[in-house]
Parts: sequence; structure tokens; C-alpha cells
Amino acid sequence: MKKGLFGFNVHDIVEIAMFVAIALVLDNFLKIPLGASGGSINLAVLPLVLLALRHGWFKGFVAGGIIFGFISCLIDAYGLITYPLEYFVTFGSIAIVGVFSKLITDLYSNKKYVLSALLLIGCLLAFSVIRLFAATIDSVLIYEYTFEAAIIYNLSYVFISSGAVCVLSVVLLPALIRINKQFPTSFLKNNHKQ
Repeated sequence: MKKGLFGFNVHDIVEIAMFVAIALVLDNFLKIPLGASGGSINLAVLPLVLLALRHGWFKGFVAGGIIFGFISCLIDAYGLITYPLEYFVTFGSIAIVGVFSKLITDLYSNKKYVLSALLLIGCLLAFSVIRLFAATIDSVLIYEYTFEAAIIYNLSYVFISSGAVCVLSVVLLPALIRINKQFPTSFLKNNHKQ
């Protein structure tokens, strides 16, 4: 389990790079911007969700919080001061999906489709709440918003984006599970041995 969870082989690195690249394209070119201090409605989290389902929580955290978060922070150019909360914590928390990836897959494989979908939605809801509070705290500390103004502003995009990602994640789940069976990652291979 540890080798598949924490170890990176060439296949993992290439696949993670592709998922992060797709997330960056969605974040920068297919979005609806909402204001001068950031925030947009987009689907950038979707590839990170699929990545966490295929590679587990650790690689999901590395890909989301460290790689995607850091590159996004540089591209957005709001300064590295925004990285810890707005990017690292926010996108690193997609690892929640990876924590439950085996259970989501097992429920689906046992024809408990609704439970599998509800667990995935619950994970994405937890991610959204973490994202909301991290962005709100960041807005208060860096942009000197009041807490009320910050939470209202961040509510305007966090749950809309997450809702769209939830719907697409549930729709793509059957295809992803078939792909996982046909092309398992080192995480999936080691996870199913137990």
C-alpha cells in the first residue's frame, strides 16, 4: 500500500502532469471571472478530483496543493502571500476525495451507485467548505475585507463551481471506474491487494 500511495513511477508522474495541465487550462481559459480580487466560476477542480480517485490522497494533495496550487498562484499573480490559504490549503484539500477513493469505487462496484455518488458528493462538499473558509480568511487578512463581505464574495463562486464539478464527477464516475479497472495506477494495484 505505501509504495502505491507514496511512490511515484514514470506513469504516475506523466498522468499527474496531464491532469494538472488540464486543470490549469480550465482555470485560465475556460472560466467566468467574478471580480478584481480573484474568484471565478470554472471546472479546474474536476481533473484534480479524477486524479485523487485514481492516485489516492497523497498524490492528490501533492498535485492539487503543491503543483497546481503553486503554478496557479504564479499565473494569477496576486503574490505568494496568497499561496498558503488560497492555493495550498484550498486545492490540497482535494485529497479528501483520495481518502475515500477505495470506498467510492467499492460501493460502485457492488452496485451501490447512489451511496457511491453520495460519498463523492460529500467529499466535494467538504472540499468546498474548506475552500470557502480558506478563501474567506485570505480575503480578510490580505485584502482587508470584513468577514461578512469576504464570505459573501467567496460564496458567489465556490459553491457554483463545486456544484458543476459534483455533477460532472458523478456523471464521469462510471467511465472512470472502467478506466481504473483497465488501466490501474500503482495506487489502485496496491489498494486492491488488501
